[in-house]
Amino acid sequence: MAPRTLDDDDLLDRLTGVFRSAGYEGASLSDLSAATGLQRSSLYHRFPGGKAQMAAEVVRRVGNAVMDVAFAPLEHAHPTVAEVQAVGRSLSTFYADGAISCLLDTMSLRDHASTAAGGTVDGAVDNELADALAAATQRWIQAFAGVASAAGADQGEARARAEDAIAAIEGALVLRRLTGDGAAFARAIARLPTALMGDTRSTKRSRRN
Repeated sequence: MAPRTLDDDDLLDRLTGVFRSAGYEGASLSDLSAATGLQRSSLYHRFPGGKAQMAAEVVRRVGNAVMDVAFAPLEHAHPTVAEVQAVGRSLSTFYADGAISCLLDTMSLRDHASTAAGGTVDGAVDNELADALAAATQRWIQAFAGVASAAGADQGEARARAEDAIAAIEGALVLRRLTGDGAAFARAIARLPTALMGDTRSTKRSRRN
């Protein structure tokens, strides 16, 4: 049973758990109701847009949490290797060493991107979810690309490094979910400074010269 008063943070925490484990398509209203202890009518009162609005708010909240906590060391113009390593440690903690699925993965199992481009899969509210997923992804890319740019990569290379690093982390999370083995995730995190900044040893040597 849910407590008689359920604040927004607690409510979104419970919804996040369902979407993380079941994905967008697999999360039924019955599951969401059971997790929150709220009747469907109460959920719709809080989220008039239904499941898509719930999902969009969850994605925005988790995306903001990642940026505010995990990526905080990258906020200035010239992040160091140690700061990128700190981001990796934060991501490891956030994803429980790969044991917790990423919402960008589980929420994008169907083609929400088409709605962001003007499609009409589920109407305007579904577009809200597509926009939230796209915004969270772009913030992640921009944060990582900023590291690569500061290390000397041009704009195109910086974005490519960022996308490759994210692909390695996201792919490792999928492998962890499918195999139970977190080794690929650990490698992706360990390689993050090199993936974004290139050969940091060469960078240090060139600076001394």
